[in-house]
Amino acid sequence: MPRLLNQFELKPTVELDAFKRAWNAFVEHLVKTDLAAKGTPLCKRIPASGYDTDEQRDHTLMAVIEFRDQLQADAAWAAIEDRIEPLGALHRRVISLVHEPVFTFWSEL
Repeated sequence: MPRLLNQFELKPTVELDAFKRAWNAFVEHLVKTDLAAKGTPLCKRIPASGYDTDEQRDHTLMAVIEFRDQLQADAAWAAIEDRIEPLGALHRRVISLVHEPVFTFWSEL
């Protein structure tokens, strides 16, 4: 199952509740249109724990989007790249609220 880890910071003027609404609308649309299997809730990083050893990044927010298979992940990427609406607008809204995003895409062996 391919997964996309999204790590980011909110822009200074963005309220967390406003971002949650935008994020949830984006992920719900992906799932409803069969472009993703599911999305995890927004998560807050806990950097002071012994588990967190990433010294290169200091992002505080993250979430994962899960895809059924690579075909579904590719279809979602194509829809975003092609700005298929309303997905394009939902994606642009999310991106407009964050800065310094880092994305990591992986799949099980």
